[in-house]
Amino acid sequence: MSGMYGQGLSAAGSDARTNVVYATDRLKEKFPASIPSQELIAFVLPAHKRNDEQAVKLLKTLLNVNPKVIYDAVTDSYTFKPLHNISSADDLLRYLQAQETAMGIQVRELKDGWPNVEETIDKLEAEHKLLVTRNKKDNHPRMVWADDPTLIAPLDQDFKDIWAQIQLPTVEDTILQLTKMNYKSTGAPASQDLGPKVEKKKKKVRRGVKVTNVHMQGLFRDYSNQRPQGGK
Repeated sequence: MSGMYGQGLSAAGSDARTNVVYATDRLKEKFPASIPSQELIAFVLPAHKRNDEQAVKLLKTLLNVNPKVIYDAVTDSYTFKPLHNISSADDLLRYLQAQETAMGIQVRELKDGWPNVEETIDKLEAEHKLLVTRNKKDNHPRMVWADDPTLIAPLDQDFKDIWAQIQLPTVEDTILQLTKMNYKSTGAPASQDLGPKVEKKKKKVRRGVKVTNVHMQGLFRDYSNQRPQGGK
Protein backbone atom coordinates (compact mmCIF):
# COMPACT_ATOMS: atom_id res chain seq x y z
CA MET A 1 0.00 0.00 0.00
CA SER A 2 2.80 2.43 0.88
CA GLY A 3 4.41 1.68 -2.50
CA MET A 4 1.37 3.10 -4.23
CA TYR A 5 1.64 6.26 -2.13
CA GLY A 6 5.30 6.74 -3.04
CA GLN A 7 4.34 7.28 -6.67
CA GLY A 8 2.31 10.38 -5.79
CA LEU A 9 -1.00 8.80 -6.73
CA SER A 10 -4.27 9.46 -4.95
CA ALA A 11 -5.70 6.68 -2.81
CA ALA A 12 -9.16 7.81 -3.98
CA GLY A 13 -11.37 5.50 -1.95
CA SER A 14 -15.14 5.55 -1.95
CA ASP A 15 -15.75 4.27 1.59
CA ALA A 16 -15.18 6.79 4.40
CA ARG A 17 -13.49 4.34 6.76
CA THR A 18 -11.29 3.02 4.00
CA ASN A 19 -10.22 6.59 3.28
CA VAL A 20 -9.21 6.97 6.94
CA VAL A 21 -6.98 3.91 6.58
CA TYR A 22 -5.37 5.42 3.48
CA ALA A 23 -4.89 8.75 5.28
CA THR A 24 -3.38 7.12 8.39
CA ASP A 25 -1.03 5.06 6.27
CA ARG A 26 0.05 8.19 4.40
CA LEU A 27 0.71 10.04 7.67
CA LYS A 28 2.72 7.09 8.96
CA GLU A 29 4.81 7.11 5.79
CA LYS A 30 5.61 10.83 6.22
CA PHE A 31 6.17 10.73 10.00
CA PRO A 32 7.53 12.74 11.78
CA ALA A 33 6.49 15.39 9.24
CA SER A 34 2.95 16.75 9.25
CA ILE A 35 0.65 16.92 6.24
CA PRO A 36 -1.66 19.93 5.65
CA SER A 37 -5.31 18.93 5.70
CA GLN A 38 -5.95 20.09 2.12
CA GLU A 39 -3.02 18.04 0.85
CA LEU A 40 -4.20 14.99 2.76
CA ILE A 41 -7.76 15.42 1.50
CA ALA A 42 -6.52 15.73 -2.09
CA PHE A 43 -4.52 12.54 -1.64
CA VAL A 44 -7.36 10.52 -0.13
CA LEU A 45 -10.58 11.71 -1.74
CA PRO A 46 -11.36 11.29 -5.43
CA ALA A 47 -11.48 14.49 -7.50
CA HIS A 48 -15.27 14.72 -7.60
CA LYS A 49 -15.52 14.59 -3.77
CA ARG A 50 -12.78 17.04 -2.78
CA ASN A 51 -15.27 19.94 -2.88
CA ASP A 52 -18.06 17.90 -1.30
CA GLU A 53 -18.55 19.49 2.13
CA GLN A 54 -20.19 16.41 3.63
CA ALA A 55 -17.46 14.05 2.38
CA VAL A 56 -14.69 16.35 3.62
CA LYS A 57 -16.42 16.89 6.98
CA LEU A 58 -16.90 13.15 7.49
CA LEU A 59 -13.25 12.44 6.69
CA LYS A 60 -12.04 15.11 9.11
CA THR A 61 -14.40 13.89 11.83
CA LEU A 62 -13.12 10.33 11.55
CA LEU A 63 -9.50 11.50 11.50
CA ASN A 64 -10.00 13.68 14.59
CA VAL A 65 -11.24 10.73 16.66
CA ASN A 66 -8.60 8.34 15.34
CA PRO A 67 -6.14 7.48 18.17
CA LYS A 68 -3.28 7.19 15.66
CA VAL A 69 -3.73 10.72 14.29
CA ILE A 70 -2.95 14.13 15.81
CA TYR A 71 -4.65 17.25 14.45
CA ASP A 72 -3.03 20.69 14.85
CA ALA A 73 -5.72 23.35 14.60
CA VAL A 74 -3.16 26.17 14.41
CA THR A 75 -1.49 24.83 11.27
CA ASP A 76 -4.55 22.87 10.09
CA SER A 77 -2.41 19.78 9.59
CA TYR A 78 -2.30 16.14 10.63
CA THR A 79 0.52 14.03 12.07
CA PHE A 80 0.81 10.33 12.70
CA LYS A 81 0.85 9.32 16.38
CA PRO A 82 3.12 6.29 16.93
CA LEU A 83 3.37 4.26 20.12
CA HIS A 84 6.52 6.24 20.96
CA ASN A 85 7.50 9.63 19.60
CA ILE A 86 10.91 8.33 18.53
CA SER A 87 12.27 8.79 15.02
CA SER A 88 16.01 9.40 15.42
CA ALA A 89 19.06 8.08 17.24
CA ASP A 90 19.01 11.02 19.65
CA ASP A 91 15.32 10.42 20.42
CA LEU A 92 15.99 6.75 21.13
CA LEU A 93 18.99 7.34 23.39
CA ARG A 94 17.17 10.12 25.24
CA TYR A 95 14.17 7.87 25.83
CA LEU A 96 16.27 4.95 27.14
CA GLN A 97 18.45 7.14 29.36
CA ALA A 98 15.35 8.70 30.93
CA GLN A 99 14.02 5.32 32.08
CA GLU A 100 14.09 4.93 35.85
CA THR A 101 14.57 1.18 35.47
CA ALA A 102 16.34 -0.67 32.70
CA MET A 103 13.15 -1.77 30.98
CA GLY A 104 14.45 -1.17 27.48
CA ILE A 105 12.05 -1.08 24.57
CA GLN A 106 10.81 -3.57 22.00
CA VAL A 107 11.95 -2.95 18.45
CA ARG A 108 8.51 -3.74 17.04
CA GLU A 109 7.13 -0.81 19.04
CA LEU A 110 9.78 1.48 17.56
CA LYS A 111 8.87 0.35 14.06
CA ASP A 112 5.35 1.71 14.53
CA GLY A 113 6.71 5.17 13.75
CA TRP A 114 10.20 4.33 12.53
CA PRO A 115 10.13 1.48 9.98
CA ASN A 116 13.88 1.51 9.19
CA VAL A 117 15.00 1.71 12.82
CA GLU A 118 17.17 -1.42 12.48
CA GLU A 119 19.85 0.48 10.55
CA THR A 120 20.25 2.95 13.41
CA ILE A 121 20.19 0.16 15.99
CA ASP A 122 23.07 -1.64 14.25
CA LYS A 123 25.08 1.59 14.14
CA LEU A 124 24.48 2.45 17.81
CA GLU A 125 25.29 -1.10 18.86
CA ALA A 126 28.64 -0.92 17.04
CA GLU A 127 29.34 2.33 18.92
CA HIS A 128 28.53 0.60 22.25
CA LYS A 129 25.60 2.97 22.82
CA LEU A 130 22.97 0.22 22.74
CA LEU A 131 22.67 -3.26 24.19
CA VAL A 132 20.69 -5.43 21.78
CA THR A 133 19.06 -8.84 21.93
CA ARG A 134 18.30 -10.51 18.60
CA ASN A 135 16.10 -13.25 17.24
CA LYS A 136 18.01 -16.48 16.73
CA LYS A 137 16.19 -17.25 13.50
CA ASP A 138 16.87 -14.09 11.47
CA ASN A 139 19.20 -12.06 13.75
CA HIS A 140 16.83 -9.09 13.68
CA PRO A 141 16.96 -6.95 16.85
CA ARG A 142 14.20 -7.71 19.34
CA MET A 143 14.94 -5.53 22.40
CA VAL A 144 17.31 -2.62 23.03
CA TRP A 145 18.70 -0.98 26.18
CA ALA A 146 20.98 1.98 26.76
CA ASP A 147 24.71 1.18 26.89
CA ASP A 148 27.64 3.28 28.10
CA PRO A 149 30.62 3.42 25.71
CA THR A 150 32.86 4.74 28.52
CA LEU A 151 32.66 1.32 30.17
CA ILE A 152 34.27 -0.35 27.18
CA ALA A 153 37.98 -0.78 27.97
CA PRO A 154 40.50 -2.29 25.53
CA LEU A 155 42.11 -5.55 26.67
CA ASP A 156 45.60 -6.76 25.85
CA GLN A 157 45.77 -9.83 23.66
CA ASP A 158 47.94 -11.57 26.29
CA PHE A 159 45.15 -11.18 28.84
CA LYS A 160 42.60 -12.54 26.36
CA ASP A 161 44.80 -15.56 25.67
CA ILE A 162 45.27 -16.29 29.40
CA TRP A 163 41.53 -15.93 29.99
CA ALA A 164 40.72 -18.32 27.13
CA GLN A 165 43.08 -20.95 28.60
CA ILE A 166 41.20 -21.11 31.90
CA GLN A 167 39.14 -24.29 31.93
CA LEU A 168 35.83 -24.27 33.70
CA PRO A 169 34.79 -27.37 35.67
CA THR A 170 32.28 -29.68 34.07
CA VAL A 171 28.78 -30.05 35.43
CA GLU A 172 29.64 -33.47 36.87
CA ASP A 173 32.71 -32.10 38.70
CA THR A 174 30.67 -29.22 40.08
CA ILE A 175 28.01 -31.58 41.45
CA LEU A 176 30.70 -33.81 42.97
CA GLN A 177 32.42 -30.91 44.75
CA LEU A 178 29.13 -29.57 46.07
CA THR A 179 28.22 -33.01 47.36
CA LYS A 180 31.52 -33.23 49.25
CA MET A 181 30.67 -29.92 50.94
CA ASN A 182 27.16 -31.15 51.81
CA TYR A 183 25.59 -28.76 49.33
CA LYS A 184 22.95 -29.84 46.90
CA SER A 185 23.29 -28.67 43.32
CA THR A 186 20.21 -27.78 41.32
CA GLY A 187 21.59 -29.97 38.55
CA ALA A 188 21.90 -33.04 40.75
CA PRO A 189 19.29 -35.77 40.31
CA ALA A 190 16.71 -36.00 43.04
CA SER A 191 17.53 -38.64 45.67
CA GLN A 192 15.16 -41.60 45.83
CA ASP A 193 14.11 -43.32 49.03
CA LEU A 194 14.93 -47.01 48.46
CA GLY A 195 13.78 -48.20 51.90
CA PRO A 196 10.85 -50.60 52.40
CA LYS A 197 7.51 -48.97 52.00
CA VAL A 198 5.09 -49.36 54.87
CA GLU A 199 1.55 -49.74 53.72
CA LYS A 200 -0.92 -47.74 55.70
CA LYS A 201 -3.99 -49.59 56.87
CA LYS A 202 -7.14 -48.20 55.46
CA LYS A 203 -9.81 -47.31 57.94
CA LYS A 204 -13.00 -49.29 57.59
CA VAL A 205 -15.94 -47.14 56.81
CA ARG A 206 -19.04 -47.95 58.83
CA ARG A 207 -22.09 -47.86 56.74
CA GLY A 208 -25.20 -47.10 58.72
CA VAL A 209 -28.56 -48.54 57.81
CA LYS A 210 -30.69 -45.95 56.22
CA VAL A 211 -34.19 -46.00 57.63
CA THR A 212 -37.01 -45.07 55.33
CA ASN A 213 -40.67 -44.47 56.05
CA VAL A 214 -39.86 -43.22 59.54
CA HIS A 215 -43.43 -42.09 60.02
CA MET A 216 -44.64 -45.74 59.85
CA GLN A 217 -42.27 -47.20 62.48
CA GLY A 218 -44.98 -47.15 65.17
CA LEU A 219 -47.19 -49.58 63.26
CA PHE A 220 -44.83 -52.51 64.00
CA ARG A 221 -44.37 -51.96 67.76
CA ASP A 222 -45.93 -54.25 70.41
CA TYR A 223 -48.37 -52.26 72.55
CA SER A 224 -49.89 -55.29 74.39
CA ASN A 225 -48.34 -54.29 77.69
CA GLN A 226 -50.16 -50.99 77.50
CA ARG A 227 -53.64 -52.68 77.26
CA PRO A 228 -56.08 -51.62 80.07
CA GLN A 229 -56.31 -54.28 82.85
CA GLY A 230 -59.60 -56.12 83.56
CA GLY A 231 -61.17 -55.53 80.24
CA LYS A 232 -61.74 -58.06 77.49
